[in-house]
Amino acid sequence: MKSHSAFSVKTILTRGHFDCATVVAGHQGLDRLVKWVHVFEITEVRENLKGGELVLSTGFGWKGNEELFLSLLEQLIQRRVAGLCIELGSFIDTIPNQAVELANRHHFPIITFEKEVSFVEITQDIHSDLINRQYELISNLEDYAQRLNKKLLSIDNSFEILKYLQQYLNCQLVCISDDHQDVIIPAVKETERKELLKRLHASSDKKVLSQPVQVFEREFATIYLLSEHRNFGEFESLLLDRTATAMAQYLLRELYTEEKRKAEETEWMLEWLQGVHSSEEIKEHLTYYKINEAVSGAVVLIVKLKKGQLQADLTYLNMLIQNVFDQNGYFVFPVEKRHLLTFILLNKEGEENWRERVLKGILRLEKILEDSNASSSQIAGGKYVRSLGQIHESFKTAQETLSIQVKVPPGQHKYFYEDMHMYRLISLVHKHSNLNNLVQEYLEPIIEYDQKNNTNLLHTLKVYLSCNGSKKETAKQIFVVRQTLYHRLEKLEQLLGKDFMEAEKRQVIEFSILAYEYQQTIAK
Repeated sequence: MKSHSAFSVKTILTRGHFDCATVVAGHQGLDRLVKWVHVFEITEVRENLKGGELVLSTGFGWKGNEELFLSLLEQLIQRRVAGLCIELGSFIDTIPNQAVELANRHHFPIITFEKEVSFVEITQDIHSDLINRQYELISNLEDYAQRLNKKLLSIDNSFEILKYLQQYLNCQLVCISDDHQDVIIPAVKETERKELLKRLHASSDKKVLSQPVQVFEREFATIYLLSEHRNFGEFESLLLDRTATAMAQYLLRELYTEEKRKAEETEWMLEWLQGVHSSEEIKEHLTYYKINEAVSGAVVLIVKLKKGQLQADLTYLNMLIQNVFDQNGYFVFPVEKRHLLTFILLNKEGEENWRERVLKGILRLEKILEDSNASSSQIAGGKYVRSLGQIHESFKTAQETLSIQVKVPPGQHKYFYEDMHMYRLISLVHKHSNLNNLVQEYLEPIIEYDQKNNTNLLHTLKVYLSCNGSKKETAKQIFVVRQTLYHRLEKLEQLLGKDFMEAEKRQVIEFSILAYEYQQTIAK
């Protein structure tokens, strides 16, 4: 890198116009940067002083008034002026002791000229150099930015960007990512590393510069520059800003690439769920995930969240679910679409206990959702398939299970398609015919009787059928004495016919009861 040492008060003192100059106070502040020269002959510091000015004065505005001089000096210090140069002899002969003490306390340089000097020539000389240096700074900054942009086209990691800045400035660089991982260039020992990290947050340390790396208003990292010997100036700040921008562009490119890959992967998975891909295509795709083990079968699991529920934590939830089912012997492939999370579970263990292992994972998942205030979520499993080309069948049945679950009466909840049994038949009949006619034909007399007499004869019938006609067990379950049960059974014979327990009629009545409960759940 070309030399860009700070244009400091100390540097200015080496110029010819300052041969007769003496530093009378603020020796420790000679490294203050000078941005401009300002001739100052007024009695009040105005807003036009922005900081970094070298003030030239004859002392005309405060001649003989020590109190006013101290007041003006305090204001200059507060305005972060680079220093004060006073020509002695014309209006002021010496600098008051109190002013020297104040300047020393704040490391504010006070410089005196022992003889008359030309403020115009000093101003022209310094401004000319400042302008030339500013032009050089802009040129070098543009050159740096162009070189960095060329690097962006070929690099495959952000470390190269950071290394380029560090080598250009030849100082210590630290980059801390949003997950608290740090990169230190050049590398240091662990003890030195701890000391470096302590310095990062020292706001008053002028030998530390920082710049966040932001993409879409999210802060991904912060880059720090640290120096032992020099204060950082505007040039270093601008270089750091350009580097942070280059880092942001690199991260944006990486994020775009990753999002594009995820979108393509999601599209492929959705096609797999729809049965588009052949078994050979699926096996070839799985080699990307290094799944070379034999897969004995698969099942699709769907988790339905309420709209807006856990949306901010879906990535974390996906990771948890994958971990849960991986521990239970499954390769897990998540497919996220709106408020539905679909998981393709590939069985990497024996087939004989696939169901128990999935159920174990489901129960663990329910606990996770409950802890996340998402206990109203649904979990539905499709049928187990042995071929990867049949995943669409498991997905379709998982969707059907999800649909049936909301229509199943309380206490009858099932997770798996295979467990739906009669409800699958009811759902099918409901889609293609009128369940209501069947319910009315077999159960209407009982339903009307219960409504008119405020009884629960239908419940008695359901329990009696589930107990296979055992009067003793039925009476026990509905908490009545035998005589009461006999009376109810007589009433059932009157309403349904004495043959209601015969095999064929009994099966239709049991189906009608389930269909009636199915209808009641839908109506809620």
